[in-house]
Amino acid sequence: MRAHKSILLGAGLALIAGCGSLGPQTDSGPPQLVIIAPTAGATVGRQVLIEVAAVDDIGVDKVRFLIDGVLLQEVFNAPYQVTWHTNSLVDGSLHTIRVEALDVAKNIASQEIPVTISASQNAP
Repeated sequence: MRAHKSILLGAGLALIAGCGSLGPQTDSGPPQLVIIAPTAGATVGRQVLIEVAAVDDIGVDKVRFLIDGVLLQEVFNAPYQVTWHTNSLVDGSLHTIRVEALDVAKNIASQEIPVTISASQNAP
């Protein structure tokens, strides 16, 4: 049994050694980010589901959702989505949805899209 544990320990250390270092990984690149819904230029209803895919090689810390530059909400775990209620906005008005993904090293990726409000549009 003791020999079996030594073999497993040795194999585990070999795997770790093959990864480059035993210390924490450095993260110099931003997350990958894409707005899934709504699409750019869409006409949206009174309740808008904003859905984002975000991935990072080390880990996504949070995704920020902004409307016209104002923070709507931060989401810390997948699925990265929020509902934007537009009842107080003028029908036909144009707005910008911006999302920002931050990884644990605070690298940031962002994307923004324009949307138009329509009270007659069905909610997604």
